[in-house]
Amino acid sequence: MRWSRYGSMLFALLTTALLLGATPAAATATTVRGGDRVYSAAGACVVAFNTQDGSAQRYGLLPGGCGGPGTAWYADPGFTVPVGSTTASSFPGGGWSLLRYAPTVTAPGEISVSGLPQPISSAATPTVGSRACVAGPTTGLRCGTVTAVNQTINVGGAVYTGLFRTDVCVDPGTGPGTPAFSGSTGLGMLIGGSGSCATGGISYYLPLVQALGAFGLTLA
Repeated sequence: MRWSRYGSMLFALLTTALLLGATPAAATATTVRGGDRVYSAAGACVVAFNTQDGSAQRYGLLPGGCGGPGTAWYADPGFTVPVGSTTASSFPGGGWSLLRYAPTVTAPGEISVSGLPQPISSAATPTVGSRACVAGPTTGLRCGTVTAVNQTINVGGAVYTGLFRTDVCVDPGTGPGTPAFSGSTGLGMLIGGSGSCATGGISYYLPLVQALGAFGLTLA
């Protein structure tokens, strides 16, 4: 089985394998939405969802393997437009990290779907049989069904629990962190998958509700 995956040891490899040849859903100026890529000295990562704390400070949820606290992030690969830095991480247990946005950044409660903003106003715990959609930069919008919950898998030596599985395929270019959603409801963050969109595949996600609870955040 061939996996798209991330981890602290495999970050450089994933940056090449998953992002090579993709047309990034890049942040425009200083606006960052879920599904947009941000850039650091170590490589690019995908913001899953925008969130906020009780003081209305905004954060982007990133894959935990994207870099520990202090990692500086930019809206462009030339590192000319700073957007903030990583302040916390639950990796490898929870697999999430927090990008604290700079005051100059607009971080709406939206994700980018095929270049268009999709409002995300709520988060839900996926159930078997419920609908899930993912927008990849090479495959476009694809929707399917949640086929299992409370899954445990081993990715690069790190064990992840509480994941949900879907029958939505993900091809190279759809990087870890890509948000799963259903309408205006956020569901989770991609960590990996097997198969391809040519032959069919499956994909696994960390639940958004889990991340919000772990960090004491709400959706932006």
